[in-house]
This record gives sequence, structure tokens and C-alpha cells, in this order.
Amino acid sequence: MKRFSLLSLTLGLVLGASLLSYGASEKPKKGGTVTMAIGKDLTVMNPLARTFSTDKVIRGLMYESLLDLDTKGNIVPKLAASWEMSKDGRVYTFHMRKGVKYHDGKEMTAADAKFAIDYTLNPKNGAYGRQRIITVERAEAVDKNTLRVYLKTPSASFLAVVTDIMAFSVIPEGSVEEGIEKSPTYPPGTGPFRFVEWAPAQRIVFERFDDYWGQKAYVDKVVLRPIPDDTVRFTALRSGDVDIVERTPYQWVRQVLEGKITGIGATEALYADYRGVAFNVADPPFNDRKLREAVGYAINKEEILKAAFFGFGKPDNQKYPKGHVWHIEGLPAPTYNPAKAKQLLKEAGYKGETIEMKVEQGQVIEAMSVALQAQLKKIGMNIKVMPMEYGARRDQIRRGETTLDIMGSDFYADPSTTYRQELSCEPDPKVRTANWTGYCNKDRDLMFDKLETEFNSQKRKALVKQILTNDTKVLALISIGFAPRFYTFRSHVKGFTTDDDGSFVWSAGGLGRTWLDK
Repeated sequence: MKRFSLLSLTLGLVLGASLLSYGASEKPKKGGTVTMAIGKDLTVMNPLARTFSTDKVIRGLMYESLLDLDTKGNIVPKLAASWEMSKDGRVYTFHMRKGVKYHDGKEMTAADAKFAIDYTLNPKNGAYGRQRIITVERAEAVDKNTLRVYLKTPSASFLAVVTDIMAFSVIPEGSVEEGIEKSPTYPPGTGPFRFVEWAPAQRIVFERFDDYWGQKAYVDKVVLRPIPDDTVRFTALRSGDVDIVERTPYQWVRQVLEGKITGIGATEALYADYRGVAFNVADPPFNDRKLREAVGYAINKEEILKAAFFGFGKPDNQKYPKGHVWHIEGLPAPTYNPAKAKQLLKEAGYKGETIEMKVEQGQVIEAMSVALQAQLKKIGMNIKVMPMEYGARRDQIRRGETTLDIMGSDFYADPSTTYRQELSCEPDPKVRTANWTGYCNKDRDLMFDKLETEFNSQKRKALVKQILTNDTKVLALISIGFAPRFYTFRSHVKGFTTDDDGSFVWSAGGLGRTWLDK
């Protein structure tokens, strides 16, 4: 997603560097194995399915998109070396980079990119990226190295969309079966690391791809170890069992930054953790707007963020943080008002029934859920928090089996992409690919169409404000705010930084630039 592209921020900032005792050599060394502890395991090995969250970040090691963003947010070549747009803005021609090899040694072609697009657009495949490229009418492999994409209408966001594998990765033609979400193995990719094995709940192993077309990785091997418990992950880092830890518990980050824990450094993904409350508006009990509104007025955002993020969180009422070009001022939204919440609860006819709130396991979500549970108890709501394994919980949400939940999601370079994929109507509320709430408004979808074809930035911003203003009246989603995520690493780990999204691999850093001084 590379959200840093439009933010005026210092990216990949290495924090606590003075706490480290660096070795004598600062010249990158080649070789070795870097082991990273991660919070969640993979769920599927189909690179075009579930292209979000942990699956997407892990796939960044081995798969790539047509284009990329540099550290200033400019669109730059990736697997497409160059491109042109037609005068009417509806036809894009991409000249694919020549000589790019897949991990099995075969050469990448334009037909492969066409296959990935066609697969993603086919609704029976349930590809998460479908909403991101919904404006595509068809793709054509003109010749071995030329891909032509025809759009239904001019798109102000199309090039930004194909800078990220969340839309689709370029993979060999025919390498994943139609209609099958859970592929038995990963097809080869073009990225800096090659997939070796996945032992569920134990390890995911990659090795350096020596025929990579770009800058080759320094380390020989990357081992990802799923460790769901946040404290156990950090303990493994301190004991030397792992070299890097993602999503380091905030209480430990605080001690690293204050110098209370030595020999460990940190790098920050500033706005990586957006959180909000998502209601299932398609089914009882939260198909009642008054009940949703009661929850909105019962929420104390600062209190919830403090409980989960140890003072690092920042409240907000939308997906773009303050200071971002797409942050909208003046949006109406419920503010903390317990008395009003109780009145709305009474008007909704709620009589203290137990409401099950199933959530993903993990320190942050569970802490936020417990804090929300306590706030709702104060107004008379009886919420039962039920933590579940990540993959099982995601399967439930996709089937619409949810009431309310603490949800995380992303924002992108373009607001059309950010809001459309999560808010636009889906054919079946029991088969959800991105719209977790199940809310559908055809008029809003027409506004998304208009936003997609409008190139004037001021008119686009007015449309975004209109969409979000209408959504605050519906209250299918309630934003809580943002918090950074931190990677921490041992002193022998050099060169590792992350972007504002917490990526494992990105244009200026990540595991592809990491080396070991030991």
C-alpha cells in the first residue's frame, strides 16, 4: 500500500540507534539467516486471494506489482519498465521489463500480467483486489512484452492502484486454479526471495533469489516464525532466538526508546495501525441504527487507545490522519456522551441481552475490545468478548458471521481506492471480500464512480467529504484512530527499516536491504 507516499514524514526512522553497540564493519556483508517473529501465520497460498494484512506483507518478499512508488510518492517502474496513457484516459499500455525471471527460471511475459488481471476480475474467484481494479474492462497481451489495459471509464486512481500487490501480483499464466482460494502451494514469483516451505504455526522459509532482476538481497535465508503472543515474541528477541520482531508490544518499545533495554533498536511504521469499530449492519442486532449510534456515543477513543497503545495512539474520525492531503475537516461524528448513549439504547429497545463480540487474538485487539466492553457496560450493554484464531475469525467475517468487531484497515495514495473497496456494495452479504459491514447503498456506489472519473483535486475532495458525511449518518463504521507499529531488532541486524505501512520489503529498505554483522 505504501501509505507514506503522500505524507510529509520521516520514513523508516531508526529509533534508539544510540542504544546499539555497532560492530566494526558497516559495509554490508552477504550471507546468513535472519529470523523474524511475526504475530500471525499465513492463511492461504494463493497470491491473488486475501491480498491484505499478514498475507499481503509476507507475499511482498516474493511477488511484485506492475509499478511502484519511490520515497517521495512518485510512481516509478517495477515489472513494467514504462507506460503510456491514451488521450481519453481509458487505455494504458505497459511495456514489461525484459529478462525478468520467475523463481523457477521461466521468463515473465505480458500474458502473465493479463492472467493475473483476468483472474482478479472474475467474481467467482473472490479476489480481494477485484474492487481495486473494478474499472478495468479487459486486458490484452499485445505481444510478449506489451500489456494493454482497457478501462470502462477514465480513472484518476488506476496507476496508483497498480503500484501495490494488494490489487494483484504478476504470476505465471495458469499458475493458480480458477475458483480455488486455497492453493496447495505458492506459484513462483519475481521478487527478491523465493518461497521454500510453510509449516503452519511453526515457520515460513524463504531463500535469496540470485537471479532477481533488481538489487539482490544480502542474507541467504529469511525465516518467519509465527508467535501470536506479543510478550513471547519480544522475549524470543531478548533471548536471541530471533533477530527481528514485528508488532513489538508498546510497553517494551517504550523501554527501548528510554534506554532501559539495551542492545536492541527499533524502526517505526508511523500510521500502520488504524483501528475502528465495524458493525454487521445486515443482521440483528446492529441492523438497528440507533443501537449503532448508542455505541458511537459511548466510545471514549482516548481511553481505548491508551489501553492498547501505551500512549502512542492518536484519535481520529476517518481513514486519513490529520495533515494528510485527503484528511477531511468538519465531518459530523458521535462524540463521547454516555447520557445520550443510554437514551439511544432505550429507544432501540435493548434490554440487556448478551451480544457476542468475536475478535482476532492479539494483545492490541483484545485490549481494545476489553476497553470497549467496559465502556459499553457503563451504558447498560452486555458484551461478551470472544478472542479467536486469526484465520478462523477472518473466515467468519467473510461469511457475514459477526456482530461488531475491532477492525484494522489501510489507507492508500488515492481516496477512491481507500474507501471504495471497503464501502461499495458486494453481490452477496454472506460472501464478503472487502466490505466487512455488509452495508450497501447504490447511490453511494454512483458517487464512487464519479470520484473515480474526476481528475480535479478540489472537486474530488468535495466528493470524498460528501461520501464520508453520509457514512457518518449510517454509522456502519466508527473510526477510533491510529497508532504506530514498531519492529525491534538485535544489534547485529543492520540496514533494516520499514515504511509507513510496516512492509517487509519496500523501495528503500526492508529485508531485501538487511544484513547481519556477526
